[in-house]
Amino acid sequence: MKRFTAMRILLGGFAAMTLLAGCGGGGGGETSQAPGPAPSGPVSVLAWTPPTTYNDNVAMDPERDLEYYEIYVRQDANFTDSDQPLIQVAAVAAGTPVTEFTLELIPSVPPGSQLYVSMKAVGVDQQKSAFMAPLVWDRS
Repeated sequence: MKRFTAMRILLGGFAAMTLLAGCGGGGGGETSQAPGPAPSGPVSVLAWTPPTTYNDNVAMDPERDLEYYEIYVRQDANFTDSDQPLIQVAAVAAGTPVTEFTLELIPSVPPGSQLYVSMKAVGVDQQKSAFMAPLVWDRS
């Protein structure tokens, strides 16, 4: 079923998105930009559940219908449509849905010990979801 421009991806699946602290490196999916060097200390992993429906509750297959995710980072929680993503993460890698990304792999992170992270899902038709609710990224 072809989706038209009036249809936007639902972010309900992002409700389960969390920031997890851990150790080591591991990117969690392919990116369209070269990630920074592998972290040597503790890392923050952004984890999510892919959306499974469009805004009109029609089922979507994230492996087939999603192209990538855009990850946004700001010094405040006021994300706007004029913000540019810092990195794109493939929705599927090696035939498996991507559901996490190590934030320290983002090449150009704004300065600050406390930042905010949000993301959008982008469909194969290039339609974008709304921003998911921002999360605090404590880098101290």
